Amino acid sequence: MFDRDQRGELFAQQRLMYAAALGLTAGMTATMFYSLGAFIPPLQAEFGWSRGDLSLAATFLTLAVFLTGTFAGRLCDRYGASVIGALSLLAYALAIVVMVATMTSLIHFWIAYFVIAVVGVGSTPIVLVRPITTGFFAARGIALGVALTGAGIAGFWVPRLVTEVATAYGWREAYLALAGIAALVAPFVWWGFRSTSAPDASAAAPADGLSHAQARSQRSYWLLSLMAFAMACGIAGVVVHLLPLFVDLGADTQQAAKMASTVGVASVAGRLVVGYFLDRLPAILVSVAVLLLAGAGIALLALYGRDSGYLAAALLGLAAGAEIDLLAYLTVSYFGRRHYGAIYGWQYSVFALGYGISPYLVGRVRDAAGSYDAALLLSGGLMLLAAGCCLALPAARPRRAESLARPQTP
Repeated sequence: MFDRDQRGELFAQQRLMYAAALGLTAGMTATMFYSLGAFIPPLQAEFGWSRGDLSLAATFLTLAVFLTGTFAGRLCDRYGASVIGALSLLAYALAIVVMVATMTSLIHFWIAYFVIAVVGVGSTPIVLVRPITTGFFAARGIALGVALTGAGIAGFWVPRLVTEVATAYGWREAYLALAGIAALVAPFVWWGFRSTSAPDASAAAPADGLSHAQARSQRSYWLLSLMAFAMACGIAGVVVHLLPLFVDLGADTQQAAKMASTVGVASVAGRLVVGYFLDRLPAILVSVAVLLLAGAGIALLALYGRDSGYLAAALLGLAAGAEIDLLAYLTVSYFGRRHYGAIYGWQYSVFALGYGISPYLVGRVRDAAGSYDAALLLSGGLMLLAAGCCLALPAARPRRAESLARPQTP
């Protein structure tokens, strides 16, 4: 299944994968996004805020990531992922504690989510994926898949934990539970990234590759940005609205939830499967295939409705699980490791912006049109745009040329 170089690399650098996966499952974006829906009922019950107003917190979270992502990447380039990742986990845990202790109004809630994202941006893939992309060569794709599975797993445990704790003790205690987990994970991330001979986990980046200024002058930089934005906009809104979409198509709530939950399972599998193929096939070919499969899932929903529900959800989940893997892999392939943190910080920030506004836009289009047909058409078009941007990318650096720059470990 894996050749000798890949097996050796996976064994030698396994701590990187486990530390990244652990950090990502307790990271700010995973816990705050996946928990928001579970917090809505108790917050509504106590404060009377509307669902729309509460959901706007996700927009503030995304905006903060967009504004600070590149800066977080630069800090990571300078001080290493071990320091920035661990400190960010501790900082956003502390910010949650402050929010719970001081929040009395909706504006406080929005500000708190913005601040949590600002201090917690270092616990996102911008920082925690960097040691994987710069420390792995032969097995980079599968290593990314394993590490990012941590974020996918958060989709299972975070809503359940928040619901159970909020029901038994209250929403404040549920927020404190998330803060406690982030704080507990921080030292493991620090130790896991520092206890390795791989580059870039705890030290400054090596010299191979482009600076951020040089990368910005490349056409591929902006094509990748447009691909990231179109990909996020095309998938996120449909995935978030899958359950109400299936209800609109005639499914009862229970059946709709079962079909929509296929996305979660497929996203975990997608990270591993796509990572495996990234190590064996050209990255552009794999990326285009994933984007077109997601477009096919959207087309199935538009043409066949709930009759294709499980298959469509699985195809969307495959892409939703692989988006960040593809973006990280393409970034290091085109621009190298020199300023990877800053460059990927920008690309991920653009992706996060698209991910944040897409659900709102899909909901607005649905309300205006009375159905999801127009939103599905628009989302499908965005997936084609993303695939087109990918096809327009020039040939990346050959794997052999990159591997010549890899440091030799004793």
